[in-house]
Amino acid sequence: MPLNIPSGTTNDISFGPGILYLGVAGSTPTTDVGFISEDGISIEIASEKQEIRQGNPSLVEYVFSTSQDVTVSLTSIEWDFENFALALAAGVTTVSGSAKTLSWGGDPLVDAVALHVQHQMAVTGNTMNAYVWKAYSETGITVPLGMEEHSFELTFKAMRSATDWSGASLPYTEQLIKFNRAL
Repeated sequence: MPLNIPSGTTNDISFGPGILYLGVAGSTPTTDVGFISEDGISIEIASEKQEIRQGNPSLVEYVFSTSQDVTVSLTSIEWDFENFALALAAGVTTVSGSAKTLSWGGDPLVDAVALHVQHQMAVTGNTMNAYVWKAYSETGITVPLGMEEHSFELTFKAMRSATDWSGASLPYTEQLIKFNRAL
């Protein structure tokens, strides 16, 4: 008999890639960014803490969060100018005849986006959703023209949003990200 087998729920084990839907902030994102690298999508949730220490020896008496961040990153493997414009947080895309164009540079304003990460779990009917109500592109685009498939790193950082995509008010404790598991 094996030793040290933890208890757990196998239906909570998940694997495989997800889909990132990207759109304009304030509305439900519906544009699939398309094919992504095998590294998939990464959602990082971070919180810096401030400790209040008292006594001798100094012991932690109270802790509070001084900053909170949510970052969503992935590597796209598609030449999609609309996605590039959203990932650059600016830019102009046009289609004229048989040509697509992306032009960028000089606009100091940053366009906000909405993000929906969707992952169908290996349990029938279970889908994990992560909603970032409002975000901005944290980086630019690097165009590596190498031997393997071309890849484009996209990184977005959540911004505070007082409303969800339907315009409903969000309490101050829910203004960066929401996870929802459809059972």
